[in-house]
Amino acid sequence: MLTDDATAISDGAGPAEKLVRFSGPERIATMVRAGFKPTQAKRKLAGGSPAIHSGMVNGSPAMIAAFDDRVVGVVVLEVHGDKISAVRGIASPAHLVRLTEEWCRREHDDPLIESW
Repeated sequence: MLTDDATAISDGAGPAEKLVRFSGPERIATMVRAGFKPTQAKRKLAGGSPAIHSGMVNGSPAMIAAFDDRVVGVVVLEVHGDKISAVRGIASPAHLVRLTEEWCRREHDDPLIESW
């Protein structure tokens, strides 16, 4: 599903709080799996157990983690052809203000995962 030259960037919210970059499909897949693995520490950072929704962010497919009326994280996929060329992760509350405002203004479909 990932291109051979795929890249991933995360804002490093949580313990790292610094920009984190990954490259290569195997490393990215490993990091995405780890990022989506629910843990008590992640639930504590999110303030509870968020639901995971599919959506579009800036014209790209995305997975949106929301708890109550607050977006707590988003993973945006850049797609070229039929493969993912980049993965962008955002979890810093300061970076999610506008997305949360937009989230509250719109209706959304049922979550893909009700409680993470």
